[in-house]
Amino acid sequence: MNPEQVKFSSSAVEATAAESELVIFRSELSSYNPNSNKFIRINLPVADKSWLDWSDSVVSLKFTNRSHDTAGASTSETAVKTQLSNLIKSITILNSQGEQVEYVNNYNLISNIMDDYTMGENHKKGIEQLLAGGSPNGDPNGATEIAGANATSEADGSSLTMVDRLMTGFTSGQYLLPLGYLIGQSPAIIIELEDAATALKINTAANTVAAYAVSEVQIRAKQIKFNSAFNANFEATMASAADTGVNYITESFLHNQAALNSGVSGQQTVPFSVNPRSAKYILACMRLEADIANRDKFSLGTRSSAAVGEYSFEISGKMYPTQPIQVSNTNYAQAYANLLDCFGQIGNLNHNTLITTATTRTLFYSNTQGTAQKFLAGLVLEDFNSATNPSTYSGANLSTVGQMSFRPKIDTSLSGAYRVDFITSIDMSLHFTADGRMYSVR
Repeated sequence: MNPEQVKFSSSAVEATAAESELVIFRSELSSYNPNSNKFIRINLPVADKSWLDWSDSVVSLKFTNRSHDTAGASTSETAVKTQLSNLIKSITILNSQGEQVEYVNNYNLISNIMDDYTMGENHKKGIEQLLAGGSPNGDPNGATEIAGANATSEADGSSLTMVDRLMTGFTSGQYLLPLGYLIGQSPAIIIELEDAATALKINTAANTVAAYAVSEVQIRAKQIKFNSAFNANFEATMASAADTGVNYITESFLHNQAALNSGVSGQQTVPFSVNPRSAKYILACMRLEADIANRDKFSLGTRSSAAVGEYSFEISGKMYPTQPIQVSNTNYAQAYANLLDCFGQIGNLNHNTLITTATTRTLFYSNTQGTAQKFLAGLVLEDFNSATNPSTYSGANLSTVGQMSFRPKIDTSLSGAYRVDFITSIDMSLHFTADGRMYSVR
């Protein structure tokens, strides 16, 4: 007797014949640094009628520490700790007409947050993460030091080749993208380098200047080519879709920025505005403004609570959630569960993140302002109003909402100004049309 799972048919469907090859897309220039040529352009000249498979794609670069000691040469004092994602301030995707399809600002902050809340320590210790540089356990101080220049002015120190995946909707790898059907110039990925003081943690702050350069920037991906019959069928499908074209739903991020002023306490209202058609969740991240460009701080790998004791959001005059989220040194379960819900992990019984209850630089929450931690305030928007609005995919339609507010209650007067970064996860639709255009709907 055959197992029930095994099924036979006298009219089997033939598989579609295809060819696959690994392609390497290189940057336009040989080297870059954040002080002068900080925008890295990587063109994507895909072969005619070919598709790009991003599922196993990686970006690689050679990082060179150019930090130096103005008071006297020392390679140990100018050693730095960082990871590949820290070097990326923003990523822009351009279509074949040079128009912006996707823009992810503060990419490095978003990438650090995603690592913290969606990755466990076993994965963090894995080869994929170690190749990207950084720490094996979520504490950015655990990263390998890269020695600086033995000089009193900017010069090449030690180098390290880093490899990582790009976290954008365009490069998500959920679908093959028909880039070979586009007309015009090649689509392109633009990577903006972060300032050295923000991207790097230098070993000794006194008399040292943080600096770096990157070279040999490459993106590796698979190029897929199907047979002529498949191509003809796909072209007919695109033609029947008219101006809308065939589309793929993926996830991207929008970034907004606001501030909490020094000296404030009690209930605060922090306005911001984001207008996607389908927002999945919103995160509020607080960092001491003076720490962000401080070469002696891990401002990307750690954040602050700004002594927030409770929080809520206001959208269209309504408070969400209906009761404020309470958070304290002894009561942070609700705040943490809310974040797990944002990242789609609330139904997973085997939570495994890089967050701890008390370990230095990996703890979830401390009410003390100066304590480095991983705290975020989150609001889930999945299925917020998608059932009554056909233009959304799974989240809240915020396209007509206008200004919203984050409402933290601060327990103790702030000792300095805090930056509030708002990160909104959105559904993004990538469209490809018969006339060779690619555009996005966000």
